[in-house]
Amino acid sequence: MLTRSVEREHLISRSQAKRILRGLEQFKTIRLDFKKVDIVGQGFVDEIFRVFIRQYPHIKIEFCNANSDVQFMIERGIPKR
Repeated sequence: MLTRSVEREHLISRSQAKRILRGLEQFKTIRLDFKKVDIVGQGFVDEIFRVFIRQYPHIKIEFCNANSDVQFMIERGIPKR
């Protein structure tokens, strides 16, 4: 498992998500640490929790240390199964 700390306060765009995910397709589990993140955008969340997971269904993405706003956006963006 790989834990990657996200070091920006605002993560809004798909391009930011792609940069964070670059090279992670080799892992089975990825944990994203949102400790220093205040805001995430819909495009950012969609790129990680829908697009990336659809492209690599064998990879599990977890998240930790998200504030209530970030957690809300992530949970809202995770596709219902």
